[in-house]
Amino acid sequence: MENSFQTSFIPKKPMVSSASDKEPRSLLLWIASLLLIISVAASVILFVYKIYLTKQKESSSASLLLARDSFEKDTIDELELFDKRMGAAKVILGNHVVFSPMFALLGEITIPTVQYTNFSQQTSNKESIINLQGLAHDYRSIALQADEFNSVKGRSFSNVLFSNLTKDKNNNISFDLKFNVEPDLLSYTKDVLNEQGGSNVTQ
Repeated sequence: MENSFQTSFIPKKPMVSSASDKEPRSLLLWIASLLLIISVAASVILFVYKIYLTKQKESSSASLLLARDSFEKDTIDELELFDKRMGAAKVILGNHVVFSPMFALLGEITIPTVQYTNFSQQTSNKESIINLQGLAHDYRSIALQADEFNSVKGRSFSNVLFSNLTKDKNNNISFDLKFNVEPDLLSYTKDVLNEQGGSNVTQ
């Protein structure tokens, strides 16, 4: 019996792919690999740069805080020193006395027949005590002068006391005079303010 199965060794289609098919695939794979490497490298660089920027920001913030604290401390120290100086100046001005207003007022209330020959001042319990020596034409002049001290103009003088009344060889009456002066009259600060107020009025 004749075998009907026939074997053919000639392929119907070619079994081997051509070289032109491999080249595009290799090129695409190479490009994809290159892009992947670039992406990974870029990611690493951006991550490292981000860390660097964060550290720079923290360092700058710390430097700024130190500078601000130093500036604030210097400013506070200056303000405290200025405040102390202002306080000391106020104390000095508050305790400083000026006698020119007292002499001016004393000249206004002193009558023509009375004159003062000696002056001294002492301070007790923040009060100024004035001691004067003088001459009057007669006892009546001393009485009139005492009335002037008790007048409205003489209200800045208190505890006025005439003593040691003695007639000299010229029939003049020598005397000692003691009185207290209101602190406001001797205040340097109020005297300056009064002068400024007067200058403003004249302007």
